[in-house]
Formats: sequence, C-alpha cells, structure tokens
Amino acid sequence: MNKKSFFKWFKRGTLILAIIPILLFLGFAGAVSLIDFNQYKPQIEQEVAKVTGRDFKITGAVEVSILPFMFNVGQMYLRNSEGFTEENLLSIREVQIELSLKSLFLDKEISVISLELIEPKLHLIKTETGDNWSDIQLIPQWLPSLPGLSKSPSLAHLTQPFNRENHSQTASEWFDTLERVQVSSSQSEGLKPSFDWAFDSLVIREGELQFENQIAGHLAKLSDINILTFDVIKGEPFDVSSEFTYQHSPSLRTYDFHLNTTLEITNHLQQWVLTNWDGLFTFNLPAEDNVPAIRLTTSGERFELDLKTQNVNVVKAKLAGLDAELTTSFSGLFGMNSALGGSVDLKGLNFKEWAYHLGLPSPMFIEQEALTEGNGQFEWQWNGQKLVLKQIKLQVDQTHLKGSVSYQIGEEPALEFDLSLDQLNLKSYLAEYKAENSPKEPSLAETTRPGQLNLNTTQKSPGAMPKTFSVYYLPVGLPIENLRNLTASGQLRINQLNAWDVKASALHITLQAEQGLLSFAPLDVELYQGQLRSKFILDVTQKTPNYHWQGRLNKMDLQMAFASTVDTPLLDGIMTSRFDLQSEGLSNQALKKI
Repeated sequence: MNKKSFFKWFKRGTLILAIIPILLFLGFAGAVSLIDFNQYKPQIEQEVAKVTGRDFKITGAVEVSILPFMFNVGQMYLRNSEGFTEENLLSIREVQIELSLKSLFLDKEISVISLELIEPKLHLIKTETGDNWSDIQLIPQWLPSLPGLSKSPSLAHLTQPFNRENHSQTASEWFDTLERVQVSSSQSEGLKPSFDWAFDSLVIREGELQFENQIAGHLAKLSDINILTFDVIKGEPFDVSSEFTYQHSPSLRTYDFHLNTTLEITNHLQQWVLTNWDGLFTFNLPAEDNVPAIRLTTSGERFELDLKTQNVNVVKAKLAGLDAELTTSFSGLFGMNSALGGSVDLKGLNFKEWAYHLGLPSPMFIEQEALTEGNGQFEWQWNGQKLVLKQIKLQVDQTHLKGSVSYQIGEEPALEFDLSLDQLNLKSYLAEYKAENSPKEPSLAETTRPGQLNLNTTQKSPGAMPKTFSVYYLPVGLPIENLRNLTASGQLRINQLNAWDVKASALHITLQAEQGLLSFAPLDVELYQGQLRSKFILDVTQKTPNYHWQGRLNKMDLQMAFASTVDTPLLDGIMTSRFDLQSEGLSNQALKKI
C-alpha cells in the first residue's frame, strides 16, 4: 500500500472512530427519549417502602434530560405509620440529580455529579407510646443525638434491636450505594458498584426539620434551610455556605443563622468537623414587642461533633455584638447523658442592654450605669442537671467578683455559692419606685418594652399596650417571685460595702433560703471601728415582703458614723447596744416605718 492510500484509509478510520461514539450517544439519547420513566415509579415506591417500612409515594412526574444528563423527580412523600396526627414523616417537593455521561460510557458506572433537594421537610414526633423514626434504621444512624435516640438503658424501649442478618442496611451503607448505583446486579463483569461518592455540587433549598415532643409539649424547628456546597468528596473537607432559622417552643424568639465554614464528614456520616467558620447570627423577639433584632457575628477555629459517641469539642468560638465579645472553648458529651465543661471570656458585656434585646425582665435602676459593664473569665461544667461556674474572675461595673456558683435544676432547683467581692456600692442597684404608690401594697410592674419594668399601679386597657407581665422587685432590684421559689445556701464576703451612706468593711454573710424564707445568719460586718453581729430574715411568702433584723453593736465610733451624713456630728463616743427591727413593704420609704 502506497503512502497516499495509507493516509486515505487512515482518515476514513479516524472518521469512523469519531462517528461511532456520536452514533452511540445519539442511540442512547433516542432510547432515553422514548422511555417513559414514570412507569418505574411503582418499583421505586416498593423498594423505598421495603427499606423504611413506610408507605412511599411519588406524585410528581419523573423527567429526564440528556444535556445535562439529569433526572428530575417531582413531589414525593414518606408517610408516617398509624397513630400520628401528622401525615408525612418526610416530604420533598422536587429532587434534581445530574449524572455523569463520562462515567456511564467510559467507566460503566452511574456517578452522581450534583444533587439538589427542593423543600425537603422532615417531621420527627415523639409521643407517650413511641416515636415515628426509631424503627427506621436510616434516621437513628444519622441522628442519634436527638431526644429519644440515645441507646442508654432508660431509652432502650424506643429502639428495636438491630440484627444485620434480618434487617435492612444501615444509613451509611444505604447512603453509599445511592451515590454510585450498580445498574444490573447480574452483570458481574459489567457495571460495578462503588462505595465512593462525590458531588460537584450539593444544594438544599427551603428545607425544614421539626422535632415535636408531644410528651413535654415542645417543638424545635429548623426552617428556611438553604445549603450550598461545591466539590464534595467523601472523606475530604469542603466549603459550605448555609442559612437557617431556629425556633423552640414555648419561647417566641427566633434565631437566624448565616454561616460559612469548611466541613469534613467521615466515618459514615458520624463525625462532623467544622473549621474556621464565620457568619451572622440574628436574634428576634415577637414583632408585637417592638424590640430591634440583635445582629451578632460568630466565628471559631474548630467544631468537632461525633454523632456515634456523642462527643463534642469546640475551640475558640466567638460571639460579638452590642459592643461585647464572648469567647468560649468546651468539650465533652452531649445528649441525654451530657457532661460538658469549658471556659468563657467576656469583654464589654452590658447586662441591661442584653436583657432588653433578649426580652428578659429587669428593674429600672435609679443609677443608669448599674449593670452596664461586665468583663472577666470563668470556667463551667454541665452534667444535664447541674451547672457549675468556678474560678470566677469578673468585673461587674466597679466591683470585682471571685468564687464559684452552682445551680441544680429539676423538681427541686437549688443554688449554692461561695463569692468574694472587693467592693459594692448598694446604692447603684436600688430599683426605681413611684412615691404615690402605697408603701404596703406591691405595685404592678408593667413593661413598656422587654427588659425595662416600671413599678406603677396605673391600669391599662387590654388593647392599649403590647403584652406585659407582672414582676415585683425588692428595693435592691431582686425579683420577688424568684426569691419565693429559691432554695439556696452559700457564703458571701464583701471587703468594702457602701449601703445607704453607711460604710462598712469585712462583711460576711451566710445565706439559707427555702420556701420564701431567706435567712442571712450570720450577717457580720466591721463598722466604724466596731463590730456588727446580726441575723436578717426576709419573708416573701406573703403579698408584701417582711423584714426582721436583730443583733448587737460592739464599740461603734459614733463620731465616725455621723460624719458621713451631717457636717457636725450629733453624738460622740463609743456605742454598744442591741437592736430588734421589723418592717415591711417594697419602697425605701416603707422600710423606714419600723
């Protein structure tokens, strides 16, 4: 064969080789276009129902496009079993799955390039007779941290024992097979299964997750979930942009999150690691409260979550806003058997401003600077029932505070403390009181905005103002209702105290409180070169608080005592005496009527 003939046949061969893939693709496209994929919906429904044990329906259309090679599946529902008021456990308005033609023709396997879920809604319900998820292996394997999913002995009745020989696949195994599906199990030499998965993009639009605890009457809800990721490869970190809204009843507050982070998911979706995250966190009260939302920034170095062992580790998480900054690191176990501990660093925290924006009640202090600045550090521990704050080193306004505090929750909450203050000016924390109110009758504390209460008996028509609530305060701004329910014991030491123009030092108080009776005994203090040894009883069990103070004064210098209140001392000398004083009321004026 001469050179000319060789090139002639070479061109023809090249053309044929180029045409064959085109013909194969055209044949494939023609075949796909002639297939009505809706006919396979009953088979898909049966397979999903077999795996989940739930009725599964696809009511939307199944459509296929060639370029890009994409499956579009319309509305689908995974029903709840009988006995639940909510019809659906899971619903998805639309699923878009893009497949790789290259993998199909060259590697003989189906590979998902991109996955998009539109309006997926998962509704988990817990009732007195059980829940709607424990018998589906897919959900407990992914979400073991939800209430009722823990396999602790006390919750063992909520989940069925799992036997691999006669039960369906675990969530991780099922998820792996979803991403690269074996087309024909009978072709041992053909398309082969793979347990690796990767996406060029993974998108969730307008998702929703609800957990409804009908026993406790609580509903936790994540809504408006939008997630965008690119280059998602199993076992490797990838970037994530997300936003969602969190709500939890009975609170009417809402929390909006916008977060960007690098995420790594390993160990069959059990281990989640977020690194170098940043974003915005918005806190909203109900619109009728007319309180501006707080916009906070959040960032952190590392967030590790293990759903299997229920371990969490957070490194240098920061929350900043309202001219304040909080930094915390903590680790431990979460869930039903939580045991967490960590540290907190506060800078520039305005307690009153935060109380206002968080919708928490607080009194109107006479001094505007009261509770406006907090700085310092403390360590904390939480075991699910008890919160302990220790190694406290805080500056609140002009007072430096050290010590420890613990609070036990449950049917019988209890407070314990051991605190030391370098100085305290009690005048700074006196609550504002309307002089025209009766000194013996508690006045109705009405709020014109959350966080600022006005002791005023003026009645308003029900529709005249936003919703208000009644809170009674002592003259020093302590809420009486909280004191009625307080069980507490502890030690308080104040190096320098200024109270109603009386200057004292080395104050030592031991508190015992139970069922509305607060006993401050001993209440000892060094006073004008003398000593005060006393006990003080506060009774808030009745409508009007009662006060009883008795004790003795030893060798108090009268000239020093009166020098702080008048130019010329009225008395001179050393005073030793006993006293027994009783009073009642809310205002300073009422307390003077002994």
